[in-house]
Amino acid sequence: MTLAVQSLTALALAVPPILAPVAAADLGAAPAGIGNWVGFAYMVAMFAGLLSGTLVGRWGPVRVLEAAVACVALGLAIGASAYLASVALCGALLGIAHGFVNPASSTILASAAPPRMRSIIFSIKQTGVPLGAAIAGALVPALLLHMGWQRAVLILAAGCAVFLAVVAPFRPVYDRNRKRSERLHARGLAAPIAEVWGNRSVRDLALTSSVFSLVQMSFGTYLVSYLKLGLGYSLVAAGLLFSAAQVAGVIGRIAWGAVADRLLAPRLVLALLGILMAGCGFAAALFAASWPTAATALVCVLYGGSAVGWNGVFLAEVARLAPEGRVAIVTGGTQFFTFAGVLVGPPVFGAIVSATGGYGTGFVFIAVLPLATGLGLLFFRRGSLQRVQSG
Repeated sequence: MTLAVQSLTALALAVPPILAPVAAADLGAAPAGIGNWVGFAYMVAMFAGLLSGTLVGRWGPVRVLEAAVACVALGLAIGASAYLASVALCGALLGIAHGFVNPASSTILASAAPPRMRSIIFSIKQTGVPLGAAIAGALVPALLLHMGWQRAVLILAAGCAVFLAVVAPFRPVYDRNRKRSERLHARGLAAPIAEVWGNRSVRDLALTSSVFSLVQMSFGTYLVSYLKLGLGYSLVAAGLLFSAAQVAGVIGRIAWGAVADRLLAPRLVLALLGILMAGCGFAAALFAASWPTAATALVCVLYGGSAVGWNGVFLAEVARLAPEGRVAIVTGGTQFFTFAGVLVGPPVFGAIVSATGGYGTGFVFIAVLPLATGLGLLFFRRGSLQRVQSG
């Protein structure tokens, strides 16, 4: 159930970047401006995540996931209108949905997952992000072969609404311990951030997630536009390469989760992933129309396996470090930092594209940051890594 909702929200957030090359003209905007939309959606998600701990406590995690599904369906339906204001409201609703999912899902999985399998179970749930994006990458271009983009988005909205029937039966199982006395208040927004910042181990994870999410979302937001507008690929071919990268992320999330459970400390796994995604970023900056398609596809797959594959290991480690009964609060707090990276990354990447007239410099930008982060985790947190591994 958590995998289904995670896939749904990821699919919805992937739709506008995939449609950008064909829908931007109807909206009177440039395709590179999609980075601003992504940044706005994740800004909303940052604050929605901070509220999620209280909402999960009051209403239960399943009801919060139902609210996320409803926001996805409504957001896509509104976004089908060719008006910038409607597209902005779509971004707000999809951002709320995405902000709700991880705190609610982590609350469920933290109680259900055996400690020795926590990383891989969280990683399986997190495969919903690349899985949903991969479905969008294959489905949206296929729909566009038969209809306009607005009708395609309405069909997706109707399909998403059906998922309410998937989530509802889980209420009696996981919403039994909700506390109706929980209340939302302004001070509660700062509490998750303060709790994360006060715990050095969790703070390190949160800051690492800021960089990795910046890379992941910049890569996902601009890959299709890069391939189509920069290298001359058809939208269908670009969408298939995007889907291949997301499928690699699905496989990577499960594989890295197993590695973190059985072979290496979770923070060491994150360090190696940072170095790998940096190498892929530098390679992507060198893409040219003369490259064989197979070579471009290989880089995209490796990029997806690393830049999309880190989240399950990260969330499992956050849940492990969270105090008893505080998983939703701490997850919401770390998610604030995660989404901060998303808020910064795509708009800055888009600004670099607009300033330079090409995508290569943008990929260099999102290669340098994870390289520095990965090397920092590898060489300057050795003591912390050893403590985690020995524990």
